[in-house]
Amino acid sequence: MPRFRFKLDVLLKHRASEEELCQRDLARLLRSRMIFEDELRRMQQTISQSKHQLGQSLLGKVEISRVAEFASYSGQTTMRGHQIVNKMAELEQHILIAREKLLEATKKRKALELLRDKQKAEWIAAENKRETAELDEIATQKYARVMAMGGNV
Repeated sequence: MPRFRFKLDVLLKHRASEEELCQRDLARLLRSRMIFEDELRRMQQTISQSKHQLGQSLLGKVEISRVAEFASYSGQTTMRGHQIVNKMAELEQHILIAREKLLEATKKRKALELLRDKQKAEWIAAENKRETAELDEIATQKYARVMAMGGNV
């Protein structure tokens, strides 16, 4: 029995690879966002711990150098936090674009898959019709031979 061959199979494979590339790009961006979020979370924890330690050091004799160190560290961390937040805002725009590209690539691939499935269903129906016609022809020939020999069916 002959096999079904989709004429646009090469294009379908190309579209599937484009979709996979879009998935990888989106995953890379999402991973970057996760790294930034983790860094912000660690910075927040560090600041909270430093505030707690500073509060403990303010009991009794106050060391101005520790207060100055905390203020300096806190300022630097806050500035770095703002930089990360700005990078994350920019990254979110790239993520939105990457999601749109992935959605479009998926639509293109699925459209070709639907076309392939439709053509395969039509091919199967035509093959079934051809096989039925062949079986009818064989049955007709057999009947004609039996009748030609003078036999009963």
